[in-house]
This record gives sequence, structure tokens and C-alpha cells, in this order.
Amino acid sequence: MRISLVGHHVDHPDEAVRKITYHLAEELARRHNVKPMNVWDVTSRRGIREFKPEIIHFVLSPTLQGLAVAKALSLAHRSAATVVSAPHPNLSSMGRLASWFKPDLVLVQAEDSERRFRSLGFRTEYLPNGVDTARFVPVDNSTKKHLREKYEIDTDKFVILHVGAVNRGRNLESLQRVQGGGVQVLILGRASERGDARLGAELRQSGCLVWTDYIASLEEIYALSDCYVFPTTHRRYCVEMPLSVLEAMSCNLPVVTTRFGALPRAFEEGGGFLFADAEDDLSRCLHAVNGDLETRTRDKVLSCSWDSVSIRLDRIYEEITQGRRP
Repeated sequence: MRISLVGHHVDHPDEAVRKITYHLAEELARRHNVKPMNVWDVTSRRGIREFKPEIIHFVLSPTLQGLAVAKALSLAHRSAATVVSAPHPNLSSMGRLASWFKPDLVLVQAEDSERRFRSLGFRTEYLPNGVDTARFVPVDNSTKKHLREKYEIDTDKFVILHVGAVNRGRNLESLQRVQGGGVQVLILGRASERGDARLGAELRQSGCLVWTDYIASLEEIYALSDCYVFPTTHRRYCVEMPLSVLEAMSCNLPVVTTRFGALPRAFEEGGGFLFADAEDDLSRCLHAVNGDLETRTRDKVLSCSWDSVSIRLDRIYEEITQGRRP
């Protein structure tokens, strides 16, 4: 199948939507003829016209403007089915005007987002984000100890990890309340974002480790940790299925998270995966995972490997193109 994959294509993505674009391009290219196109190049229609795609797949947030661009391109290439991934939709912009720009299909994640798109007349399918289960793997205690020494982290501490931009919208202040004693909070920000310098200083002053340098071996940071915490509640600040949560689960770390976005749809509580329904639940959940709780989070996330997600996407492509074939 010939697929034009439109998004932000970069070699070393460190932002969620770009990571999704990168991995989808990599996986789909194993079985299809894929033409990656950067979103700012979509006005150059000649390349698409010569490629003659059967699918034009946009990986966007998306916004109303993004939907309009996708619609314009679909009108210029009517023989191709237009698919839009919506891992981080701007629902506040999805008024009735959005219904004018319907693609053939929107790939959704959170249930309330799907209801919103359907109320505007969009055809939807659920497709989770993926994770590299070969890269993010569990490690033994000896390897964990070695990595603690490599990154100069106390081997006797219970290390709680969070990966993501350092800003107040992610509710990182809540992690200060669990820092101290036998607990070490480690926050890994993104080198490509300046973040909130004042918040970073406050977190460091409370004893949290805040790293914003680029770390190529991200899997090592998960491996040296004991637990992953995702405290974010506001949908503006993360994709609806956080990639960091999937990566932590793939490493078989216990995960304590809010009921954010698509997480309650994708995963049931148990086996080291716990929902903190209120801020005062955070300490309770961390106490549980620091005990004798059996962790099976990797088993829960294996169905979200990028290979499995791309095969599921193959079936979606096949269904949507069937009606277009003579």
C-alpha cells in the first residue's frame, strides 16, 4: 500500500507527537511503500501527485487549522483516503466549524475525545500509542545498582521517576510532598524546551533531582528507577496516552498515575498499575508499590508494542480503502 505520512519528521524526536510520527513511519515502512512528508511541505503537492498514495495520513495534535490543511490536501487528491491521528487534540477549538473539515477517519484515544469528534459527525477508530518493547526492558538488581552508580544516585534510595517538560501544568509540585527520607524524586525534562526555571529551582530546593540535559540512553533512566509517577491532570500538557507511562510499563516499573486521558480506557488497575484519584492518594499508592506488591505492568503494555499498533493500523487502512476500490 502507498502511504503518505505527513507530520514533523526528525531523526531524534524528544516530543511525543514527533515520536509517534517517527515510529509509525519506521514500522509501516516494513510492509508498505511509505513517503514521509513534513507538515510544512504539504503545499508542495507535486510530490504527492507523483507518488499517487492510497492513504494520506496526518499525525497532528490536531487543531482546527490542522484539520483544514488535511481537508485541503484530501480535496486535491480525492483518490486517496485521508486519515488524521489525534493524539493530543485541541478540543476547545472543535466547534461546529470543525465539521466542515472532516477527513475520512480520525484515530482517537480518550473516550471523551472520541465522543466529541463523533458529535461533530467524524468517523473515528481507537488506536493507542505504541512503545518500543525491545528497547525498554526490565533489568535485574545488579544492573540497577550499576546504573545508579553511573548516574551518581544513592543506591539505597527509593527512586521515583517522572519524564516530561518541566512546567506547572504537569502538576510536578505534587512530587515535592513525597521527596525526602528514603525517597528520591528524579524529574527528567526535555533539552529542547526551556521549561519553567522557577519551578525547576523550587523542585531542586526541596531535594528533587531535575535533569534537563539530553540523555540518549533514556532506557537507562527508567532502569535505575523504582517507580514511575504521572501526576498530570490538565489535558493541555500531554498527549492523551502518555508515552512515558508506556515506556515505564515496558520496563515493568510500578506506575502511579492520575486517570489521565486514555489511560483508564487502555489499562485496568492492578499488577503494580495504580490510579491516584486525588493528590492525597499519591502517598498511599507509593506506599503500596514500595511494599510487596507484585508488578506485572510489562504484561499489560505488550499489546501496545509499535509492531502491534502498526498491524492494527494496517487493518484500519484496509477497511477504509475497500470502499474506494473499483
